[in-house]
Amino acid sequence: MPARERRMSENVCAGDSYDVEFSGGHKFRLYDRPGTFRVSRAGLALGDHLVGHLREHELGGRILDAGTGSGVIALLLRSMGATSIAATDICAAAVATARQNESENFGDSIVDFTHCDLFPGEETDSAPYDLIVFNPPGWRAPPGLLETELGEKFRSLNLDAMFYGDRVLLRFLQLLPEHLAENGRAIVGLNSLVGIADIIRRARAAHRSNNGPALHSQLLDRFEFPLMFYTDEWQEARASLVREFERGREEYAAHYVTRDDTIHWFYEITEMSVTPLPVPGGLPPLAGVAAHERTAG
Repeated sequence: MPARERRMSENVCAGDSYDVEFSGGHKFRLYDRPGTFRVSRAGLALGDHLVGHLREHELGGRILDAGTGSGVIALLLRSMGATSIAATDICAAAVATARQNESENFGDSIVDFTHCDLFPGEETDSAPYDLIVFNPPGWRAPPGLLETELGEKFRSLNLDAMFYGDRVLLRFLQLLPEHLAENGRAIVGLNSLVGIADIIRRARAAHRSNNGPALHSQLLDRFEFPLMFYTDEWQEARASLVREFERGREEYAAHYVTRDDTIHWFYEITEMSVTPLPVPGGLPPLAGVAAHERTAG
């Protein structure tokens, strides 16, 4: 069995804990707790990309794992040698699980896990980060009727574990310049169902309207995955969700293909960076910025 298939078969087993393995021999046993999103194929792909492509100086800098979930990316960064790691999640249960996972796998705690929305607040060390890793929710905010349908069902996961990705990603990109160090970068895993190009365009427009810094994006890696519905209640709403994805294709350029009656979406690992606007009469922007630009989609 290929390595990725083996790792995923371990990942989807029911029980109190499960094992995940990234390239380079980085292995972790994670607690399977209510309210904590299990490591997905996309999460494995993001971790493998970090193992293969992170720069040595980035591991020595200040790192933020935003939306940490189980904490697995923060644990991977620690296993790779990083020592200054902060990790955040809007779900208190996920933060508690992430702390347990670090203790289980390392026997001590050095990651600064914080229950908050995206970025730590002013009460914490507010120095900017050299590297920010973010794997945001992959689906957009459900429209009213679908939100009601989902809300009436028992929730093994909060809706914000997978929904509201458009709002979360837009807010992340708007706040990014405040938290990213000079010459730093964010590595973001984007779900094509969310309408990537539309959200990046809106974020850039918001920065321009406020005379803010220029936002740059560069596609680093791309994977195709079959659509999974993750929970029994979301599976029950499958028909409504598929209709919403079809609407998204028309209205905000959600991108997917259909193979054997199954939606396949694309996971785009994307580098985000910012360049301050030149001061009038000052020096021109650094050469090479234009080459960093891409049209997302």
